[in-house]
Amino acid sequence: MRPQSFLLSLVFTVFLPVAAASELKVLTSIAPIQLIASEILADVTKPDVLLPAGASPHQYSLRPSDVRKVKQADLIFWVGPGLERFLEKTLRLTDARVVQLLESDSEHAHVHESQHQDASDNLLASSQQHKEQHEDHHHGDSDPHIWLDPLHALEIAEVIRDAAVNAAPEQQQILDKNYAEFAEALLQQDKRIMTELAPLSQRGFVVFHDAYSGFVEHYNLLQLDAVTVDPSRKAGAKHIIELREAVIQSKAVCVFSEPQFNAAVLKTITSGTSIRTAELDPLGQKIEPGKGAYLAFLADFAEAFKACLQS
Repeated sequence: MRPQSFLLSLVFTVFLPVAAASELKVLTSIAPIQLIASEILADVTKPDVLLPAGASPHQYSLRPSDVRKVKQADLIFWVGPGLERFLEKTLRLTDARVVQLLESDSEHAHVHESQHQDASDNLLASSQQHKEQHEDHHHGDSDPHIWLDPLHALEIAEVIRDAAVNAAPEQQQILDKNYAEFAEALLQQDKRIMTELAPLSQRGFVVFHDAYSGFVEHYNLLQLDAVTVDPSRKAGAKHIIELREAVIQSKAVCVFSEPQFNAAVLKTITSGTSIRTAELDPLGQKIEPGKGAYLAFLADFAEAFKACLQS
């Protein structure tokens, strides 16, 4: 059985709070972290995001305007070099407090130091890896898409609250209230989604991007395979034939793609079969930040699975 809670290592160092809450500039690396931050920081500040809509954290290159955002921020949240390698060097250029949410692999385990304090705290340590719910799950040992597991999202929210309280202690009452409301709403929604997806736990599916282990294992879903598709390259005829054969052999009822994948490739792979297709957006880049933002993202994500897997 999958563990129901995760240990969180909170290693805050003492540092001076910013002058005023209204001046607190919070920057997040990607949209999902911004969505969670916007839930916790409501009525305190509006977190900004680096990665623009439609971009991939695996392939992004920072623009000069992005570098300026990094240098001007007071508080920065990122997952870590396992996901946003593009950001690693630039974070050394800022005096902001940098909060890394996922513990790095040993070769990247250094801690970024600002001029004022150890600015990068590995606050969301790599959790004990989820036990596989089905024999055919083949995920890496450290899936950096941590926000797709709602319990990890709750831990991220706690980290954001605590870091914001350290930066703007006069706003603690609001931050605590926001976190409590978010936690209650998220746990209730989690129960609803768990109930809705439970009947679909044996309906297998294939993905084009092996990024969903947190969500899949939390809700006990059956991922049969993750076929290799590079959205930045045009798939050749031989590769498409191989993909089609792999999908058919898997006996999946659904194939999930993402916005950056060519719809024509997906159509070719599933043409003439009864396999359904659907699109997943693990970055939630169409969701507007604010109260209820992450909840809306999680609901939409779950609905995509439900609609495609149902008979």
